[in-house]
Amino acid sequence: MAQHLSVGINIGCTTTTKESYRDKLVELLSADLDFHGKNSNIKSHNYHSFPAKFPPQLPRKFIDGLTNPNDLVLDPMNGSGTTVLEALFAHRCGLGFDIDPLAIKITNTKTTPQSIGKIEETTKQILNNAHWVLQNQHDALAKGLENNWDEKSHEFIKYWFAYESQLELLALVNEIGKIDEPDLRAFFELVFSAIIITKSGGVSLALDLAHTRPHRAKVVINNNGKQIINESLNEKRREILTKKLRSPLGEFEKRCRINLDGLILSTPKEIFTKAVFGDAQLLPLANQTVDLIVTSPPYASNAIDYMRAHKFSLVWLGYQIDDLGNRRREYIGADAITGKIFENFT
Repeated sequence: MAQHLSVGINIGCTTTTKESYRDKLVELLSADLDFHGKNSNIKSHNYHSFPAKFPPQLPRKFIDGLTNPNDLVLDPMNGSGTTVLEALFAHRCGLGFDIDPLAIKITNTKTTPQSIGKIEETTKQILNNAHWVLQNQHDALAKGLENNWDEKSHEFIKYWFAYESQLELLALVNEIGKIDEPDLRAFFELVFSAIIITKSGGVSLALDLAHTRPHRAKVVINNNGKQIINESLNEKRREILTKKLRSPLGEFEKRCRINLDGLILSTPKEIFTKAVFGDAQLLPLANQTVDLIVTSPPYASNAIDYMRAHKFSLVWLGYQIDDLGNRRREYIGADAITGKIFENFT
């Protein structure tokens, strides 16, 4: 699938400045922009799966070529925050807007410095406490599964997560919720989300949560080798639609180690980065405040339905399924929005 790209620059008032920037932009657009052979999972870019991500080298090329240190770079359709993160690495300020709560969390977590020692210590504490609760407070966890969500959200969880996985996930998210420091808690919430939203469907019963509309596995084998779902299929379809579950606690520990490798330890005091909730069609920004805009517009007609996957982790982080469904209808490219657009031309 082709990568969409939009670039805008604040070129000031003089004719000379305008011509200089335009020439530079033409030069950059004429250059080789194929980065598919490059490693995109570098530093904190690898924190969380996200469909149709920018290769980071793409926004960086325009940031380096069209801005100076301390300039402000904007991504009005922020997504996974690649532009904002590359602005930070280039010593520019980065600002992103999005209406997807997971996109905002991903970006702010990627760009927030953390302490290696604090992450390691907290990881051990979360896992040790979660193991203890699973062994000693099983009944309380089971009761929590019944009482933590509204009926529709609970039905969603029961359909898409095996019961044993539900218990482990609840134990993890309860421990994460006890963390007092907001930035530290957000780091582990993102780790938690990342073990669910993956190309393999993570620890859910979904076969794929990274690119396509989710389909539930027809044959599911738990950690003990027992088939907990076993629908009648021919041999070929059985092979494709079978899933072996992994322990959420084990996946959480692995993902913590992966994200630890990309940790940002510090940022320059004069540089700020932030992703906030906002509609790209009506941003609260004054004129002449942004030096460069680099964004990847969403694909039209729900070619990639971000919320369809994102709700799998957001429902564990306190959101209700109905609320997430309402948010989804406001996305650019969603059927409801597309219909409104076409109505304006008829």
